[in-house]
Amino acid sequence: MKVLHVVGQYPSEEDPHSGSFIASQIESLRRQGVEIDVCQLQGVGLWKYFKGISLIRRALRQKQYNLVHAHYMYCGWSARCATKLPLIVSFMGNDVYGDFDDSGKYRLGSVLFHTSFSAILAQTTSMNIAKSRQLANSIKSEKTVVIPNGVNLRTFRPFFVSRDELGLKRGCFYALFAGRKNDPVKKYSLALESVAALARDGIEAELLVLEGKSPDVVARVMNAVDCLLLTSAHEGSPNIVKEAMACNLPIVSVDVGDVRERLSNVDMGFVVSDTVTEIAGALRVVACERRRSRSGRKRIMSLSDDLIASRIIDVYKSVSRYGCS
Repeated sequence: MKVLHVVGQYPSEEDPHSGSFIASQIESLRRQGVEIDVCQLQGVGLWKYFKGISLIRRALRQKQYNLVHAHYMYCGWSARCATKLPLIVSFMGNDVYGDFDDSGKYRLGSVLFHTSFSAILAQTTSMNIAKSRQLANSIKSEKTVVIPNGVNLRTFRPFFVSRDELGLKRGCFYALFAGRKNDPVKKYSLALESVAALARDGIEAELLVLEGKSPDVVARVMNAVDCLLLTSAHEGSPNIVKEAMACNLPIVSVDVGDVRERLSNVDMGFVVSDTVTEIAGALRVVACERRRSRSGRKRIMSLSDDLIASRIIDVYKSVSRYGCS
């Protein structure tokens, strides 16, 4: 089976974290025998996706493919305009929900645009992959399966890391922030204020932000800090939560995407409302316990990247058309 993957972001030397979960999924599919080429769209803004149509057509002329798999709504539209081959689109989260302004509020125009255009696209595809049930409900297409991103259990696993190696203070409580500080969706200010509340209780605590780091580096940090903190306004199926579970790292998260489902019956996994009081309260429990989870990794084993790849291949088989150019 030959599949062309259309992506808007992919790991590079300059930004090894960009699209790393997509690259991990592609590698897991390759390990199971799927022949994959990657067509990465270049540029910025909407023009990137208009130009992407010709880029995809050029790739399709060079080889025969059974289907096209696009990641995110915009890439899906580029692929849909470029080919009549069977098309699968993976919807991730903000490509359906829309964006926030600097104050952390939904931009009405963005919400209407993303919601409507993702729903229209979903009706034109051969199959859609949504990262969570909540996301699938928003797409409103019967041709949708829920398949979360898998987690690389070889990279993300429990192992000892000295804090001295990472320049971290030994006695300090470190909460790892899930996201970029300047992304309003991630609500950095809420996370910062919640951690600051611990300091007012006499607990030495810091919020640690990782941006643009490779998965190997993220895994090392996860095994050195005390907690993962996720304060996003919305998510699909946040990979960093699953990666933290694979490392048995305690997690405090607001109720977004499939987080509640993932942390069900996980010790040291807290799902709270998006208020400083509740977030700080859960962080305080983790700070007092100061231990790793005993069940996080066990609960995430069913979402290993290889098992998820098998599910995606089943989708490929259900829609593929052989002998197409």
